[in-house]
Amino acid sequence: MKAFILHNGWRLKPKPLPYLLYITGESSAEQVLDLSPEMPLTLSIAANEPKFCVGFNDSKGQRHPCATAAIIPRSHMQCQTCSSQEFFSCRAYCLGDFCHPSSEEARDFCWKTKTSVYLTSIAGKVKVGSSTNPFRRWLGQGSDAGIVIGEGIGLDPRALEHQLALKLSLPLAIRVSQKMKVIGSPISHQTMEAAIMKVLDAIYADVSSPILLPRNQLQPITFLDSYYGAISNLKGRPMIKRLEKDKPFFLSGEIVGVKGSILILKNKKTYFSFNLSSLVGFHVQLSQELSEMAGQKSLFDFV
Repeated sequence: MKAFILHNGWRLKPKPLPYLLYITGESSAEQVLDLSPEMPLTLSIAANEPKFCVGFNDSKGQRHPCATAAIIPRSHMQCQTCSSQEFFSCRAYCLGDFCHPSSEEARDFCWKTKTSVYLTSIAGKVKVGSSTNPFRRWLGQGSDAGIVIGEGIGLDPRALEHQLALKLSLPLAIRVSQKMKVIGSPISHQTMEAAIMKVLDAIYADVSSPILLPRNQLQPITFLDSYYGAISNLKGRPMIKRLEKDKPFFLSGEIVGVKGSILILKNKKTYFSFNLSSLVGFHVQLSQELSEMAGQKSLFDFV
């Protein structure tokens, strides 16, 4: 099946699962492929395949296709026209100091919707973030653990997020390449909890914010490894697969799990990791069947 990939993400109901959102040449209706553990999956992309704009979302969550089906650089998701029409694009550059909304609907949403500020452990680092749905955000980032520390509306959540990042030198993002490097090197719950608690001690000793929750009202740390299939059982780093412009791409195997956007497949005794987000905007040959792959084994096949 030839599929145009629109989005990859996580849905929460009836249970948390990663998915691919796509359309086919036969229909413009959006379809969802859940990426369940142990499911066979084969992905292939022709060499020099162009990447296309995926359109934009309006304030009702409705996706609109790109009017010109613009070809875009591989580092982009949208053309300039569609990016300017994206409902909530202002969130990407908001620092919590002044409201300059991308639309009036975005302003209304921001000032009427509760946003959580959180700490999360990713790839052995504690980062700070904010989201209207922190649990789904943690799953989408591939978090190992998370805890909500503040709740508010408008500019306050973003302001607290950036205050903590600056004052405590906390990262606002972790690169996918860094996340891939630590897969197969599990970190204990105790180690993650200790790192988060150390940051919490610093926050409650020296940070003031009207939306910071009292420490005795914080919920317990949420650990998320159980949502990522059997990834936590890996004993070494999988072989990393990437798209290369002038070469065909082929990947096939049984799904071990998905962590954030990172897909882990097993083909015979070899494990592969791949960033699903890099499929967005491409026409992909998609199959729920298993094909044999040639290639080097994962690092832990040699030990």
